[in-house]
Amino acid sequence: MTKILNFKQTSLDIRYLKFEFVSNFVLRASILAMVLVLILPSFVLAQGAVDLAFNPGLLITDEAFADVGTFGSAAGIQKFLEQKGSVLANTSSEFLIKLREPDTLTKVGLEDPQPNLGRLRTAAELIYDAAVSKGLNPQVILVTLQKEQSLITGSFNDTTLQSKLNKALGFACPDYEGCDDIFQGFYRQLFGTFDAAGSRWLGAAASLMKSFRTEVGGVRVGRGPGVDANNQTFGRPVVRTARKGDAVIFDNTLGGYDGVLATQSVTLGNFATAALYRYTPHVFNGNYNFWKFYTAWFKYPNGTIIQLLNNPTLYVIDNGAKRPFSQFVATQRKLDLTKVITVSQTEFDTYFTEKPMPPLDGTLIKGDVSPAVYLIEDTKKHALSYPVFVQRKFSFAKVVTVSQAELDSYETGSFVAPLDGTLITGEADKTVYLIDAGLKRPITYEVFVARKFSFAKLMKLTDGEVAGIPSGQFVLPPESVALKLKNDTAIYWFKDGQKRYVSAFVYKQRGVANFPHVIIGQDEFNQIPTGSPFPPKDGTVIKGDQSTAIYRIENGLKRLLTAAAYKRLGYPKATVLAQGEVDNYASGETMAK
Repeated sequence: MTKILNFKQTSLDIRYLKFEFVSNFVLRASILAMVLVLILPSFVLAQGAVDLAFNPGLLITDEAFADVGTFGSAAGIQKFLEQKGSVLANTSSEFLIKLREPDTLTKVGLEDPQPNLGRLRTAAELIYDAAVSKGLNPQVILVTLQKEQSLITGSFNDTTLQSKLNKALGFACPDYEGCDDIFQGFYRQLFGTFDAAGSRWLGAAASLMKSFRTEVGGVRVGRGPGVDANNQTFGRPVVRTARKGDAVIFDNTLGGYDGVLATQSVTLGNFATAALYRYTPHVFNGNYNFWKFYTAWFKYPNGTIIQLLNNPTLYVIDNGAKRPFSQFVATQRKLDLTKVITVSQTEFDTYFTEKPMPPLDGTLIKGDVSPAVYLIEDTKKHALSYPVFVQRKFSFAKVVTVSQAELDSYETGSFVAPLDGTLITGEADKTVYLIDAGLKRPITYEVFVARKFSFAKLMKLTDGEVAGIPSGQFVLPPESVALKLKNDTAIYWFKDGQKRYVSAFVYKQRGVANFPHVIIGQDEFNQIPTGSPFPPKDGTVIKGDQSTAIYRIENGLKRLLTAAAYKRLGYPKATVLAQGEVDNYASGETMAK
């Protein structure tokens, strides 16, 4: 597995970022030419007046910047993307591949909160996981996706779409040169990446929050752009990193708005503003566009009550949409009905009208006509079967009864899944599934036996309920078993979520024959990542039948022996293997002596 390094950014000027890595408490410097500035979408180039409400020194409040609860879940982001008609709302498998989610080990190294989900995530899920895991408001990511690549409202053909996704957040994309290849891809723009040396680099979400939280000597100061001795972001040499409260002189991109000056002094009013100017060291059009989109979509915080003049109907703002609500919901959610904002018809119409605001997540609810009970989660009502109701130890005394009309007005989600670890099957559909992370994952008979599951513990549900639970990939075999594909003689060692080919020599030497063997199907086989071939035991000396090079296996790696090292070891006899087998083993450093 790639070694994870602690990452520390230093200074930013208007064109480049400098980075330092800290590993095992030893500091080593590495410089990456990188600019985190705005690549302007074509639609913002039309001339227009600057909004007089714009305050360049306060782009967003600190509280809003770090509010991870704005959408509640990835489902809230998905709904927002659908409301905006965003290309990112696409959940087809063909589109999800374009997001370029990496292998499990890479995700673990990047501190992805869901590295083993067993399926590709949607854009909404990736945005939510990247932002919330780092303490960042997902709204900030959405606005940045728009200001950088127009991915919320833009339209693209297949070719331009992949290009836009690859540099979705403008991370590591200088104004006057191409984007850094190691950050290419929607996933890597969000979460970060590893370079060829195995060093870890932060992505947009972690970088923004690192700037937001920067301390010096135990005192939080924030981190703005790098500046010269005159506090200019575009001057040389860069002598320090700006902090919250500093007055910084920026250069601007001209031609987008009327009356914009070539340079402009801005006092960094809070930590969030400092972080955004470090990310994009321009007022125009970069951070002005950030403020413009944020204000248009999220001007009123979630929970704000609005109404039209002379209209008694109240609406609550929820992630850029307006939603009517019942008295029960107002009371339960503690909506402040004494602070109602009256808005114009024009402003009222800018907010998409969503379905009524449901009760709080976790509420058990039913209508006054139908006996069906639902659980509110992710702002949707999810049907509960009796077996799941009992298993989850819900109480009928806590079920709230509302009018059937109110219940029917709430959006319907999937069935509530049984608890993780539950084995389920249907009535006509006899497939056995394991509930894992709320997904049903099919289990083949061979894996069922290898994992020592019991048919006596199966929970039987209706076929409709089973079909209504989201699906995941096949359940993997247990660790440290030998895998064999049906109708194939090749043997693989399954360890750490990977399958590793086992040669005839290793099969015999390592006693693989004595370990459990599991035969799996092609679909199961294909979903398991392939690692390097399973090597011989440590201490084994090997050579290929087409080369004179001699190697010694140490810590699972083949290390080339120099003449001096071979002599020191007493000229051990090398086991001769097929050259292809030797070449495929992972290499370590040369053993010099």
